[in-house]
Amino acid sequence: MGTAPGRPCLKARLARAIGLDRNPLRRASDRAEAWIRAGLLALFLVAAPVAAVAAGHWASHAWVQADSAQSRSVRAVLLRSADGLSGVATAAWADPVWVRARWEGDDGSVRTGEVLAPVGARAGTVVTVWLDAAGQVTSPPGPSMFASAVMPTMVLVVVVLAVALKAALRLIQWFLNWRRLAAWEAAWATTGPRWTGR
Repeated sequence: MGTAPGRPCLKARLARAIGLDRNPLRRASDRAEAWIRAGLLALFLVAAPVAAVAAGHWASHAWVQADSAQSRSVRAVLLRSADGLSGVATAAWADPVWVRARWEGDDGSVRTGEVLAPVGARAGTVVTVWLDAAGQVTSPPGPSMFASAVMPTMVLVVVVLAVALKAALRLIQWFLNWRRLAAWEAAWATTGPRWTGR
């Protein structure tokens, strides 16, 4: 598929649109602005994933620290075997079942209650149980952490980086426009009197 006669190819049109063509009418400030824009875009494409991953690690660590202050893990001993539902074979893919177990509380007292254990675990098996601040069995930290804490932090960091780079580009453009206007005024001060006769 070719281009229409008299119409430049896509590469040439793209170069003209971003200001990186060989147009002799482009000023040095125009070329500098085009290269700065391309450099800031490249910086964003490199820095955004790195910043997002770093923010994700930080948010994950902060979430684990906050969660560990609210819940803790203890080792519990199963008092009965963890049998599956009747008619369901014990398999590795089966969901855990609730089984009576015993564990030691914060005050050293022995506590018993229902805990989740893998199907097929025998009585006497040690399992990890998560307790809340009141000592009640709670669910372990799960994948909701990524959706609730880590993912929004990663998105926010990318957005902040994009806004910061856009603001930097606007400041650079303002400075370049100020320089262009000063150059135009200086050029008109020398050329204007010859044209106007003043």
